Amino acid sequence: MFKLVRSSPLFSIRRLVFCLVITVFVVTTDVLFIHLKDIQTAAGFATEVAVYTLGFYGGFTITALSNQSSAAHN
Repeated sequence: MFKLVRSSPLFSIRRLVFCLVITVFVVTTDVLFIHLKDIQTAAGFATEVAVYTLGFYGGFTITALSNQSSAAHN
């Protein structure tokens, strides 16, 4: 079962790291330059990064699953 979870497109470390890097860049840019969100503490920064990383990861996972199912039909 562990092999099934690792090979599943639902769980991808590469996708998670990619989303984390994008999110840290975007949130850091906001904190330093744009100030759309009023983030002033490390806990607030970590919360924003966690929430947005999971959102990006979920979106990319849905895209990967739909690409996989459409590739199977071709």
